[in-house]
Amino acid sequence: MPSTGTDTSFPALAPIRLLAKSFKAIFLAGIVGAGVGLLAYQFIHPRWVASMVIQLGQVSVPDAKGSLVTQPLENQLTATERYNLPSLRLQVLEALGLPGPDTGNSDADLIFRSMKATAGRSPNVINVEVSAHSRESAASALEIALKVFSAAHRKLFDQAVSGVRSNLEITQNKLAAAQRDYAHINETIKSMAAPLGSAANIGSREVLASNTITLINTQVIELQQQVATYQDALGPLRTYPTQAMGPAYVPVRPTTPSVAAFILTGAAIGLMLCGSLVLLRESFRTA
Repeated sequence: MPSTGTDTSFPALAPIRLLAKSFKAIFLAGIVGAGVGLLAYQFIHPRWVASMVIQLGQVSVPDAKGSLVTQPLENQLTATERYNLPSLRLQVLEALGLPGPDTGNSDADLIFRSMKATAGRSPNVINVEVSAHSRESAASALEIALKVFSAAHRKLFDQAVSGVRSNLEITQNKLAAAQRDYAHINETIKSMAAPLGSAANIGSREVLASNTITLINTQVIELQQQVATYQDALGPLRTYPTQAMGPAYVPVRPTTPSVAAFILTGAAIGLMLCGSLVLLRESFRTA
């Protein structure tokens, strides 16, 4: 039987022909959508995300046996929880000269909501980040947050280092005194080379001096070991404060979509919406 029309012969092509007939309306909808996307971009503030890696500090202190005991200033889990406290974020906002959250200040709201810390792969490292409406603000927020966060660590660190340095100074003074006594006893023994007196008295004095110098020599060796232990404890590999492992990193481009992305998205939405309305209207008409 011969075909009665192209629409019944190729029904799958009917929507395409219908969209082609409505090309002008659909194209206009795409232009309108692009304009709406451009307008929406004007109300979207760009955002930059700054990130930083913080190394938690530690101190090393000699124990009663003279062995170094290394202690972290704060464990990773506790440090992460404390960094994420709202009270710390409020301190950061205050240090930045910003009002509190929910006061109508978009910068304060964004920094307060986005500042967070997560545990790093190493047990003495945490990863922190924050978003802001400018690269400078994002980097500054992390620098200020580091100062606020590490203030408690700095106090503990200074106290521990001060104690070790004080003990080192005391031990060095004892060592210097013992070395002077050792030198004095040596001179005394040498002076006995030409003695005046009986052999019995000379022998007893030599034995006494020899025993004394042995004791002082043992004391000198022990004090030297203690001095070396204290100096090792103060070394940068044993004792260091909480610090950033490099400056804050802020990408050059913001994380928010570009103006071109807004325009293309708006145009695509306009085209799809208008095309859907054309097909929907035709389906109602032919129903």
